Amino acid sequence: MAELLIKNSSVGFIKAVIFDKDGTLSNSEQCLLELAKTRLIFFEEKLKKLKLNNIKIWLLKKLLISVYGLKKNCLSADASLAIASREQNIISTATIFTLFGFDWFQSLSIGKEIFDEVDIYLLNQKGNAQKHRTLISGALDLLVSLKKEGVSIALMTNDTKGGIEEFICRNKLEGIFDYHWSAENKPSKPNPEAVIELCKKMNFNPSDCALISDADTDLRMAKEAGITIVVGFNGGWQTPPVLTEKKFLIEKLNELKIHSSY
Repeated sequence: MAELLIKNSSVGFIKAVIFDKDGTLSNSEQCLLELAKTRLIFFEEKLKKLKLNNIKIWLLKKLLISVYGLKKNCLSADASLAIASREQNIISTATIFTLFGFDWFQSLSIGKEIFDEVDIYLLNQKGNAQKHRTLISGALDLLVSLKKEGVSIALMTNDTKGGIEEFICRNKLEGIFDYHWSAENKPSKPNPEAVIELCKKMNFNPSDCALISDADTDLRMAKEAGITIVVGFNGGWQTPPVLTEKKFLIEKLNELKIHSSY
């Protein structure tokens, strides 16, 4: 076990730390912002081909902008694009389409088609922001210090396994994370059972772990799963998220320190 300190005050002893990825370890806002804007462009082109009138297209885009949390030059950390999985975002998108006369099959088909097309388009754009989800300041030092003290490190995200592998590879984090839990693991977050199952995989009780995230959904999940050290992080976005479910709150990752108990 190791002692976890927040702002130089001890908050307890832990065997493992579970990290969220986007907005907690990864600077993801700009690439998610680009993703949202590109999807809107592709949706508009698709709707024009389907002969939807301009007023309906405008209204549909307005609803998508609200659901995705898209603002002028930033993204809401509390909206679906920042928190939910790709599949969940497809469902929320399809739900909006049903409000405009499309049946559920059509709505899901359009959503999946556009999401896939945008992924391919962005992948083929040289130097696009999708390829540069850099580490948030202080993340590497924190991860290395945890590793040195023998604390297990897990990554729990609504990204895919492929997204996790890309994040690790691009940021040269091979060997840092002992465990991963992606949107493809079942149950996925924010189901508290996801944390419980991950802790079983690590051979720890939830009470032996801390969880750090920028989303209230994750923080509540952690508390319901039995994690006692629940840390909210609001330093990963231009407009900091308002976190109500945290037990502790930090603005910078270097506010966390680890001390050996031996």
